[in-house]
Amino acid sequence: MFKNLLMRITALLITIGLAASVQAQQAPVSPVERYAELIKREDLRRDLEFLASDALEGRDTGERGQKMAAAYIRQQFIDAGIPPVPVEKGIEEGYYQPFDLVVDEMGAIQLRSGGRAFRFMEEILYFDQSHAQDGHRIAEVVYLGDGTDLKAAGDLKGRAIWVHRDDASPMGIMSWLRGNMEGIEATGASTLLVSTEALGTLKQAMGRFLLGKRMRLPHADAAMKEMSDGLQTIFIDANAMAALIGSPKKMAAARKKKPGRAVPVDITVVNTGGTRTVRTENVLAYIEGTEKKDELVIITAHYDHEGVKNGEVFNGADDNGSGTVAVMAIARAIAQAKADGHGPLRSVLVMPVTGEEKGLLGSRYYSEEPVFPLENTVANLNIDMIGRVDSAHRESGPYVYVIGSDRLSSDLHAINEQANTYVGLDLDYRFNAADDPNKFYYRSDHYNFARKGVPAIFYFSGVHPDYHTPADTVDKIRFDLVHKRALLVFHTAWELANRPERIVVDKPGE
Repeated sequence: MFKNLLMRITALLITIGLAASVQAQQAPVSPVERYAELIKREDLRRDLEFLASDALEGRDTGERGQKMAAAYIRQQFIDAGIPPVPVEKGIEEGYYQPFDLVVDEMGAIQLRSGGRAFRFMEEILYFDQSHAQDGHRIAEVVYLGDGTDLKAAGDLKGRAIWVHRDDASPMGIMSWLRGNMEGIEATGASTLLVSTEALGTLKQAMGRFLLGKRMRLPHADAAMKEMSDGLQTIFIDANAMAALIGSPKKMAAARKKKPGRAVPVDITVVNTGGTRTVRTENVLAYIEGTEKKDELVIITAHYDHEGVKNGEVFNGADDNGSGTVAVMAIARAIAQAKADGHGPLRSVLVMPVTGEEKGLLGSRYYSEEPVFPLENTVANLNIDMIGRVDSAHRESGPYVYVIGSDRLSSDLHAINEQANTYVGLDLDYRFNAADDPNKFYYRSDHYNFARKGVPAIFYFSGVHPDYHTPADTVDKIRFDLVHKRALLVFHTAWELANRPERIVVDKPGE
């Protein structure tokens, strides 16, 4: 009896195994799932341990460490079998888009009045000096209150504006500036003076950034001419502003007047700064499509960081080593799919960009001098910091912030949502809100595509206490989360590159 029972159990197990085998044959793994499996945590870790090592000296734009990072990324693309960009595109070695940046000497601007000089990091602060003309005389400033009503003054072209902000925190001042700068620049004013009692806290909060190198794109051609005639913005201590006007009593009287009134001053702008030029490069991995090769999906992540400051290396493991290794892994997976005969219908450009920390300069350059026409660019997927967990998600499951997905295209938003069915992340849209005080939509490389009408998504895991400090190191990275977030971008890119119709731009944008 025992022998018969054993035979029946064995037969049953064989039957179950055969059924499972038949079921597996009936439901084969799709190509997108098969190639998603090539994105592996161990590869992400290996690449990040190199890029965020001390040997790369913080990958400062134009410096040796950034060059070493570019060379490493390029070699990984070569090893993945990705051929060079066609030679007629003007790309160095088929993988680099080189460009020059002008480095300004910070601390060169002074405001002088009545024999007194007001200096950088003392009474004044500024973020660039590219629009400050040495010897420029200001005979009056147009007072615009708190800067929320620009229509009160009438024609401001070539004039100096004065705004007073009562914000107690640096975040409040900077949020106001980011939200209103476009409108202020549109007035054609030459100078914006922002007086505040909070200059000390602003200096403390922004000091490390302010003391870093200031870089800008040169204004050599017409495509970038729009950047050369801009507004010089200077933050000034409220007491210093009173001295420029004549006295605290005169300043108080001026502030009581209706916004739009001119206030007499006698200010000379002094700019003694010298400049130098550095060369840097975006790195390109171009995977040509099959049936729709002239259409393009671009995947970006900035690979530069803050360099070395006061002898400490800013490794930038999360910002943005995490995004860089993700796009490298995605490039390998798509390249392998093409090698196996499953290449995308549309072309895919995976492009680690440089100069983000200096003002989104690498992506800005590409958007002005695109290697492939922007009108043929279907979408941009941008990854910037996906390696950590922020304070809002300490107790939550795997998540990612999705920013910009619905700003220009409802199709893009729907595709990203559908792609998430493969991954199961919590898609958090709080920073996509139009009134987001952080203004993250404007603060990473996707924005240079969006402002040109290309639908874009910014994938982000949030800021943390190690943000822009030497403590942003590899040992803090959650590679399980980098992996899942990279998978979401891969699945979204795969659908964008392979769907029959390109996505529709059906939203007004900003």
